[in-house]
Amino acid sequence: MTYQWPEDIVSAVSTGKISPLDAFKKLRELDHAAIACAQSNGLQFSLEQRVENTLRELDNLIGLNEVKKLVREIYAFIEIQKRREKEHLNTEPMVLHMIFKGNPGTGKTTVARIMGKVFREMGVLSRGHLIEVERADLVGEYIGHTAQKTREQLKKAYGGILFIDEAYSLARGGEKDFGKEAIDCMVILS
Repeated sequence: MTYQWPEDIVSAVSTGKISPLDAFKKLRELDHAAIACAQSNGLQFSLEQRVENTLRELDNLIGLNEVKKLVREIYAFIEIQKRREKEHLNTEPMVLHMIFKGNPGTGKTTVARIMGKVFREMGVLSRGHLIEVERADLVGEYIGHTAQKTREQLKKAYGGILFIDEAYSLARGGEKDFGKEAIDCMVILS
């Protein structure tokens, strides 16, 4: 059976005709079809609609209720700051460095990618892409090599997000380890 309206899908789930998982897939298909139809008809989405479409990706993730709430609060904060700036009022500096912690497979990288898209739509980031690195991508093997490697990764991430997987490993090696040099380089250049 084909479903043309979200209400039809919800009704089919409540009567047991389809499973919740199938309903979820069908709702996503309806969303994608509506967006494709609007774009093919030459309709332009407003900034708010584009951000909401991106936030819908986040809403489709299971769980993460506190994260979803926080992302919307960050969105609201940025929007308020932009409006204040437009009215020539005092604004808070936007420092959007974040730490994502959690077990493997809990969605840290996925949420970071979505945040990159949201920030791009809002004009906070020019590209909104995500560069994922780990200690080996930042820390060199000899003096002077670490700063060079770190700068290269920062250049790749310019206009987007630098996601450092297991960032705590940069501070582990003691005084003679080059991880601290990578941290210092990032602090100086950010």
